[in-house]
Amino acid sequence: MKIVLDASAGIEIGLGRKNSRKYVEFIERASTVITSDLYKAEVANVLWKYVKAKFISKNDALQRLQFCIDLIDDFIDINDNNQEALVESIRMDHPIYDLLYLTLARRNGAMLLTEDEVLNDIALEHGIEVVE
Repeated sequence: MKIVLDASAGIEIGLGRKNSRKYVEFIERASTVITSDLYKAEVANVLWKYVKAKFISKNDALQRLQFCIDLIDDFIDINDNNQEALVESIRMDHPIYDLLYLTLARRNGAMLLTEDEVLNDIALEHGIEVVE
């Protein structure tokens, strides 16, 4: 099984939130975990917000960032599916950030792991397997 991990699910794991164990179980069974290069910036941005709010320290944020990055086997350059994601974003009237992950899952016949309920629904509507 191939998995596309989006930033929301990666952060869920990296911060040890309620769904982290469930996602880790899927990742452990996966043959490959891929994601968009966007994942790196999105995860780092969430961790920055946590540091800014004084929920975690800078050192903790750096460790969690590395942990989240280490979950991934292969980062896909945004250029590989940016146009496709833009076209789908316009068609579906949904932010391109999410469509970068969705189009990767569709292209690779992969399961999409996301905390985003709207993205989950869109993926299901388009025949992409998700964790429910």
